[in-house]
Amino acid sequence: MSSTEFKPSASTTVWLARHGEAHNPDNVLYARLPRIGLTPEGRRQARALADTLRSRPLVAVYSSQLLRARHTAATILGAHPELGRVRQDSDLIEVRTAWQGEPLEDLEKIDWDFYTNPREPGDDSLQAIQNRMQRWLRRMLKRHPGQEVVGVSHGDPILILVGGLTGLALDPRHIFPKPYIDTGVLYRMEFARDGTCWDVTLLVPHAQAAA
Repeated sequence: MSSTEFKPSASTTVWLARHGEAHNPDNVLYARLPRIGLTPEGRRQARALADTLRSRPLVAVYSSQLLRARHTAATILGAHPELGRVRQDSDLIEVRTAWQGEPLEDLEKIDWDFYTNPREPGDDSLQAIQNRMQRWLRRMLKRHPGQEVVGVSHGDPILILVGGLTGLALDPRHIFPKPYIDTGVLYRMEFARDGTCWDVTLLVPHAQAAA
C-alpha cells in the first residue's frame, strides 16, 4: 500500500514497533524467556523510535509484558510523559513455542519454522497469533478512533498482523521476509472510519538516525 494516498478525515493511525535489540549472549531462541533486556544497540534503537514518534499526537503507548518490549515502550513514553504510563497488553506478547531456549543453530536446521515443526500441542499456531493481534487492533480502533496510538510487540506477531492487512496468505513462506525485519523497526497503519486499512508503511528509524 502506498503512503502517498490521500489521507481520509478521521483516520486512525496505529503504530506498531518491534522492540530494540535483545541481550542474548547464549544465542538461544529467547521467545518468552524472562529477564531478556536490551543491548546498548537496542537502547539506541528504542531512542530512535522515541525520536520518530516525538512529534506525533499519541494518546497511548501499549506494550507486550516482556522486559525488552517494556523497556522499549518506556523509552517511547519518555518522549510523551503526558501519557503517564505504558499500558501492558497480553495480546502483544511474543510467540509461545517449546523451541524456546534452544540454540539458534538448531532453529536454522528447520529454517526457523516452528509453526510447521511444533514440539508440543500448546505451541502457538499462526492462526492463534493472528487472532490475538487482530483482537488487539480492533480494541485500538474502538478505543481511539481518529487518534494515534503505538504498540510495542515482537517480530512474528507484527509480521502476521501486517501480512493479513496487506493480503498475504497465512503461510510462513509468504509472511516472513528474508532477510527478516530488524529490531527497532516501526509500521504505520492507517485506518478509515469503518476500520478499513488504507495504508501500511514500514520505517526503520535507527537506520535513519545513524545516516
